[in-house]
Amino acid sequence: MKFFKIVFFSLMIFVIGISNAFAANQAPPSPFGRRRPPPPPGLPIDENILILMLIALLLGIYIIYSFKLKQKTPI
Repeated sequence: MKFFKIVFFSLMIFVIGISNAFAANQAPPSPFGRRRPPPPPGLPIDENILILMLIALLLGIYIIYSFKLKQKTPI
């Protein structure tokens, strides 16, 4: 049973990888026609990404350790 799960997941990863390769070759249609869209503003997106990741990590640790199981486990 475990072998079939491994084969199934490997096959799914292979199929998704192939479909991703075919999808990456096609350019989406431009709503502007032949004109180019204006360039994006010059603001950096990931200016404080490390601080946000640290906050998310600390919040995740807090949620995991503050959750108490109410069910008793048999010995």
